[in-house]
Amino acid sequence: MSERQPVDSQPRRPSTGQLITGILLVLLGIILLLAQLLGQWFINGFWPFFLIIGGLIFYAGYFARSDKPSGYEGMLFPGTYLIVLGILFLLMNILGWHYMGYLWPTFVLGVALSLWSMYLFGPSEPEKKRKDLLASVKVLFILSVVLYLITIGGIYLWPLALIIIGLIIVI
Repeated sequence: MSERQPVDSQPRRPSTGQLITGILLVLLGIILLLAQLLGQWFINGFWPFFLIIGGLIFYAGYFARSDKPSGYEGMLFPGTYLIVLGILFLLMNILGWHYMGYLWPTFVLGVALSLWSMYLFGPSEPEKKRKDLLASVKVLFILSVVLYLITIGGIYLWPLALIIIGLIIVI
């Protein structure tokens, strides 16, 4: 007589990968359904959401894994950069692309924010690597502020900004 194994009454829980895949398929289906219902207007105006969703996929992949191997924080860089670009392009679609002449330093700021996300969420060791990463964030952030000042007409203010930045670095 063979013994029967007890039937588990608990429903099977999907793995993290299955959960992420399922959510992404639902989001993609919603976007494609809206595109069919709203037509070309939706695709022309809201295509940057594809970049934002792509960035969120990288974040989900990073935070879904509990055992993060060395270098795994590299997933945060493209995730953050895609989100920044998606937001920038969405603003351009809403406000008008002529503002890109003023907002192009956002590309530099996006790199700074991407490195900063690696600093914030990445491993705390080795300390030297973290300090180097933070130094890069500071330099790129300052550069983007200077570039914003130049583009918005602060052509006369940017030498003053360089003096202040130099003093901050020295002190």
